Amino acid sequence: MRTNNLFRLTFLLGLTLSFLSSCLTQKEKQQHLVLVDSLLKADHFKFVAQQANPLRANIVSPRLQQLNGSYYMLVSKDTIKAYLPYFGVAQQAPYSSSENGIQFTSTDFSYVKNQTKNGYEISIKPKNYDRANSLFFSISPSGSATLNVSSNHRDPISFTGTIEQWGKD
Repeated sequence: MRTNNLFRLTFLLGLTLSFLSSCLTQKEKQQHLVLVDSLLKADHFKFVAQQANPLRANIVSPRLQQLNGSYYMLVSKDTIKAYLPYFGVAQQAPYSSSENGIQFTSTDFSYVKNQTKNGYEISIKPKNYDRANSLFFSISPSGSATLNVSSNHRDPISFTGTIEQWGKD
């Protein structure tokens, strides 16, 4: 009888803790949604690339590339900074090996943002960098994002990743 009551008490305590844990998780999820929305509304965010998906695959460049989290794109109202890899086919060879990726800083660009029922769509067109002449973000409310990059001299490439906070607002 005593063991039975102890079992019931332990079971109820477990259920209560599980419920409280899920409530905290819901609160944290809500806070994350609010953070992502505020970053996008302020036009001040960091995209962290987790996967690269080149248009064409080959032996050297398989279709889907897992990334190590060190590739990113910083976006603010007056500056964009990209440090992304490139896998794919280039119609024009780079001048040096340091120009293989998508790496640039620009203060001269157009920026168009649309809020949709599924999150945000952001189109960025750098005016002084030809290796990425169009950058298009599709961002969910949870902060999951896809970045499509097109160029005049290379095949398109897309990246999947997350939106994060960076720097001081």
